[in-house]
Amino acid sequence: MPRAAIYARKSSESDDRQCLSLSAQIDWAQTTCMRLDIREPLLFQESRSAKTPGRPEFARLMALVKAGEVDMIVCWKADRLARNAADAGTVLFALESKGLRQVVTSDRSYTNEADSELMLGIELGFSAKYSKDLSKNVRRGLAEKWRRGEWSFAAPVGYRNVRLSADRGVIEVDPKLAPVVKRLFELAATGNYSLNRLATLVRDEWHVTLRPNRCTKSSRGVSPSAIDKILRNPFYIGVMRVKGEIYQGSHEPLVSRTMFSEVRRVMAARNRTAERPKKLTFAFNGILRCSECGRRLSGYLKTKPSGKTYTYYVCGKHLQGGCSQPQLSEPEITSAILAVLDSVTLSERELAIVQGELWELRGRLYGDLQAAKGRLEAELTDLDIRQSKLLDLFLAEGINRDEFDRKKRDIEGRRSDLLLSADAEANPAEMFEPVQNFFSTLLDAGNVFRRAEADGKRELLRKLGFELVARGKETHLDAGKPAAIVGDRGGQPLWWRLVDEVWNCVVVRRKIANLIGALWNAKNRRLGYEFL
Repeated sequence: MPRAAIYARKSSESDDRQCLSLSAQIDWAQTTCMRLDIREPLLFQESRSAKTPGRPEFARLMALVKAGEVDMIVCWKADRLARNAADAGTVLFALESKGLRQVVTSDRSYTNEADSELMLGIELGFSAKYSKDLSKNVRRGLAEKWRRGEWSFAAPVGYRNVRLSADRGVIEVDPKLAPVVKRLFELAATGNYSLNRLATLVRDEWHVTLRPNRCTKSSRGVSPSAIDKILRNPFYIGVMRVKGEIYQGSHEPLVSRTMFSEVRRVMAARNRTAERPKKLTFAFNGILRCSECGRRLSGYLKTKPSGKTYTYYVCGKHLQGGCSQPQLSEPEITSAILAVLDSVTLSERELAIVQGELWELRGRLYGDLQAAKGRLEAELTDLDIRQSKLLDLFLAEGINRDEFDRKKRDIEGRRSDLLLSADAEANPAEMFEPVQNFFSTLLDAGNVFRRAEADGKRELLRKLGFELVARGKETHLDAGKPAAIVGDRGGQPLWWRLVDEVWNCVVVRRKIANLIGALWNAKNRRLGYEFL
């Protein structure tokens, strides 16, 4: 025989919120069951939010309803059962399908009659809306706090959270840790202290725990990465960084902007000049691909019985017995590369011809862009006039509101398209530099490759867009544009056509990138984001 069940839920999983809610709900439900002569009801209670599906006790209760073992639910309010559409639908369908006979709350009882189901649906709908509105209001309140310069998270090291009232807290300078933070910045600004040395000072000499209320060990919070995080945090100069946005804080700065900038400069210089452990470098690691399995070949040194050392490149899958690609020696790879590089190398005379063609092409493109800019400005002016006339017509009651809104959207859509196309236009000055650099790289490219170290050889091939492919005992160079264009130029090319093809290749790629960037920025402007 089906039994009744009591369901009690509190909104937070934390014990310090609504701690009396569960016991109060259960007391009321048990009293109600006695009044209704319900004996030995099942009890389900949990401390979970109902904003999203996934409550285990609620799922267990509804499984018993579906199995026919429970036909009545007693709960304090309808919103205890659900605050989302999925769980609300589960309860409503149980009533509609007669699996659930009655839901008893402190306000009223809901049965499987049509009017009662409608009222329960409205109650559950309102509870879901309340949850969404509450979330929206919290986000709005937080955003307003940040605009006022108020911090709403755990205080960084050197500050502490102070609760003024139940719903208001502030950030204050921590008299114990603030001097430690100031001293860290002072020492770091000298350039004589590494992150490891600063961490050792804090832990072993100053005997300070940077997070005393959160750490179980004194060593926690004083690692080099923790020191680095402190030295990079703009909070100490009075600036708050929240979700990618920058706000001026109302808290007291611990260091000056000058010292903060000096610390950043010293740290950046140390990163550039710090010695790294020496390791073997292979010229073609990462750019030599196996044509059979697609993996990258890795270099290794092999010492022959004669004592001489040779460099070979082998596919990782070949070592596992799953690829037939043999290993290749570095001289074999180098000779294949030089054969291609020598075919695309430009002489100084050829480079001078290319540069002349580039300047002429740049001038022509600049003229075309100026003409396009004039046409764009004229069309934008025409759109402004049309929008002004449309507004006058609407105010004179010549058209209704729907027609006005439709035509206004058309005008604004056209203006957005024009502005996006303008953002994506190529700037001749910006285009000239990468094309010029590409052709300059081809000047004496073969000899430059011969003289370069391992990293320089790899960088040269990447600049030109070459990728090495291992096919058996041979190495082939796959070239993407614009390197492929130069490789197909023949003995004595028409230089103006060659330059024009390379230019168009680079310009088109830049236009596509600019268009994607313009669309992304327009989307984020609509969403209210700003990137610093």
